[in-house]
Amino acid sequence: MKNARTVLGLVGLAVLLPPVIADACGPDFGPEPRFYVVDNPDRPFSHYAAGRLGILRRTFDPPYLAFAFRSMMGIPTTAEEQKHLVAGWTDAESRYGPDPSWARDQWAAVRQEVAPFKDLPQVDANSLVYASNDAYIHGDAFLHAAVTARALAKEWKQRPALLLEWVGNQDTVFSKGCTLAAPAPGIEESLTPREKARRQAERDYQAASMHLYCGRFDEAAEAFQSIASTADAPYRTLAAYLVARTRVREALFLQPDDFYEERTLDEASLARFTRAEAAIQKVLADPKLREVHGPARRLLTLVRLRLSADTWRCELFSRVLEKGTGSGLEAELAGISPGSEVEGNAVTCPGLKPRAAELVEWLRLMTAPEEPGAPEGAWPAKTYATAVARWKKSAHPPWLVLALLSARADAPEVPALLADAEKVPVESPAGMTLAWRSVQLLRARGQLAEARARLDAIPPELVREQLSVDNALREERLHLANSWDEALRNAAQFLVEEFVIAPQPDGSAPMGLSGARASFLESHVPTRRLREWAALPSLPPELRRQLSWAVFARAAVVGDDAMLTAQATTLAETEPKARAELLAIVGRPTAEERLFDARLLIMGLPVVSARVEPARDRLANVSPKLDLTEDLSWYRNGWCVPGTKNLEDPLKTPLPFASPEERADAASEWKALNEAGSSVAFFSRVALDWAKAHPQDPRSPIALFRAVRSSKRGCGQNTPEAKKAFAYLHKHYGKTEWARRSPYVY
Repeated sequence: MKNARTVLGLVGLAVLLPPVIADACGPDFGPEPRFYVVDNPDRPFSHYAAGRLGILRRTFDPPYLAFAFRSMMGIPTTAEEQKHLVAGWTDAESRYGPDPSWARDQWAAVRQEVAPFKDLPQVDANSLVYASNDAYIHGDAFLHAAVTARALAKEWKQRPALLLEWVGNQDTVFSKGCTLAAPAPGIEESLTPREKARRQAERDYQAASMHLYCGRFDEAAEAFQSIASTADAPYRTLAAYLVARTRVREALFLQPDDFYEERTLDEASLARFTRAEAAIQKVLADPKLREVHGPARRLLTLVRLRLSADTWRCELFSRVLEKGTGSGLEAELAGISPGSEVEGNAVTCPGLKPRAAELVEWLRLMTAPEEPGAPEGAWPAKTYATAVARWKKSAHPPWLVLALLSARADAPEVPALLADAEKVPVESPAGMTLAWRSVQLLRARGQLAEARARLDAIPPELVREQLSVDNALREERLHLANSWDEALRNAAQFLVEEFVIAPQPDGSAPMGLSGARASFLESHVPTRRLREWAALPSLPPELRRQLSWAVFARAAVVGDDAMLTAQATTLAETEPKARAELLAIVGRPTAEERLFDARLLIMGLPVVSARVEPARDRLANVSPKLDLTEDLSWYRNGWCVPGTKNLEDPLKTPLPFASPEERADAASEWKALNEAGSSVAFFSRVALDWAKAHPQDPRSPIALFRAVRSSKRGCGQNTPEAKKAFAYLHKHYGKTEWARRSPYVY
């Protein structure tokens, strides 16, 4: 055995564990990773608005499904309509939306950027939050102020007093101050006529906004109307819309407290909503105000739902199928909300035109709840039967889509439906959904060659930027793979979130693994194939780092000396902080020494896991500053017991191209991982066994220390193995620094 100095040099990286981060303990795996959107289409919404619908899902919100129906029925959507659709959907699904916090932060940052005046008070974040929430200031107001601030900073670059005055007034507006400051004496004396006009226009707009947020609705409506009536006013169009918005807010805010219990309008409320509708109709009747017709139509929906809810909801089903409605289309689609009749089992809209009635029925069936006791994701049998009958009778694509989506693979009508679907161009609105679902059904029916041909016929450019669609097709390619290379190239999927995720350095989207996918791969793929996967050029660097360490740790757990040595050599080239330790492992004279040193190393690296972890794991990080030794609260440290069964086996059977030897290796390694248990239990047994066999080895107390420490935030506490390691450490090495650093077992 080498001397103690050499031995301790080997483990120098890992013993330098940082101080405790927080008192909380136990792993927190965070939210489940998402690989397809649930409620809305993929971003950018421009694809969906142009009729490239991707893959439709029954979980989409009714407005998106209604637009899909319209598109599949061949109703054209103009460029103007598409522009408003994208803007409206982006706003509805944006980060600020009804919650203005993100937009409020943008305003605060821009305010500081353009107006860092010493005599201008700093923004009190808490006061701004409370005041703006109390005054119901929406996110668009903060963003409008930020854009205006930047514009005025350029226009008034030589007039800092004007900018200081404007920012001060805006602070008053956003803090629910109800009186603007008097103009500074002499501020107008040297201004040009243009500067005077702009200053007055800004002050008038701020005063009107102040009245609105202070609940002085008549004063606000009068002030906005005055701006709207001024021909050269920069905010003329916006102010005309804000007159209507003021009246709608007045009607909403002044409803009696018991309105939601009574669900009826008293005489005063009826008058206010009627006045609000008149203001909206005035905007919609003026072609010069076309720019704000979209938001005005959204206001109209709010009002109509209170004046004549049932009639208006039914009317919307006809309106959204009209051609050339411009900005009105997005607003009217938005009115088909989860609160409309399509959620119920019975829709009563008598007198609808046939096409609108068809939309109502299709939406009802598309969003129908699952039958009690049916398998998860199963559609009611009646839905399938109705869809097939409607398709045969009408030949309208929405019914073919619904029929295939709700079909069981063994249903007698499926061959004919698949033949019909093959005739629909994949570039058409219904095409991608039909192609994807056809592949699924063909695969389920055992028609693998036909499924592969249908999948290969989908042009890659059709799914570019549509991550959910790309992921669904990757799933099918993995199902239908004929080789390890094909399977592993499609194993990872793009990570899809509610909000926009920062792209990779090369511009691509981040990738990861679902829980079911990770579980399947680690139980069916032998370690040497995982190593090949980690080396694929197409694999994102973050996922490569995660997999590279997983291969090393897995080889250490299952005792594969050849794989351990090879992977340690590979990692030494990419992990400079661990290079010395990894090369020292490779240089050990015996397999027993290499194996123990590898296990000792990963004991000190909580960020490493022997599992194929899902989502964007904490090790899926290419930052050179990543501390491999960091022991974090509420994060994964080490790994948990894999379990004897997969979370979900998406492929149902072993990979068909795997050789018998590879299947046996995968099964053996999976069994070894399960027998090893969690990292805490495994580390404790390894440390205890080694210390008993090598009591004089200076690494023995280090291993016991690390095993005990891993129980602090590892998977599971009160671990019997960790308690035994703790007791042995203090009994046999009680005077060492490792015992002093381990006063507790967890």
